[in-house]
Amino acid sequence: MNVEKLTQSDDSLILVNIYEELVKDKVSSTINTIDMCRCKKCQLNACAIALNALPPKYVTTTRGALLAQLAVSSLECQTSVEVAVLRALKMVKEYPLH
Repeated sequence: MNVEKLTQSDDSLILVNIYEELVKDKVSSTINTIDMCRCKKCQLNACAIALNALPPKYVTTTRGALLAQLAVSSLECQTSVEVAVLRALKMVKEYPLH
C-alpha cells in the first residue's frame, strides 16, 4: 500500500473502494509466499479476479482518513479479502495470461 500517497495532508475528498486497497496489499504480500510468477501483470490479474469476487465497498473520505478506514475493517471483511486473494492467486498461477 502506498502509505505516503494516502497520508498526504490533502484534505480533498476522494472516492475509494476499501476492498481495492486491501486486495492490492494482500496480493503484494501473499504472492511472495507462493511459487508463482510475480510480474506486474500477474499481480494485477490476481487483483482484478479477487475484486470481481468481492462486493464493492466504496467510501468517501480524505486521503489521511483512508488509513483509519482500512484499519477498522472488520475481521469478516479481512477474511473475505484473504479468501478471494488466495483463490485469485491460485487461478493466476494455474492459468497465467502470458
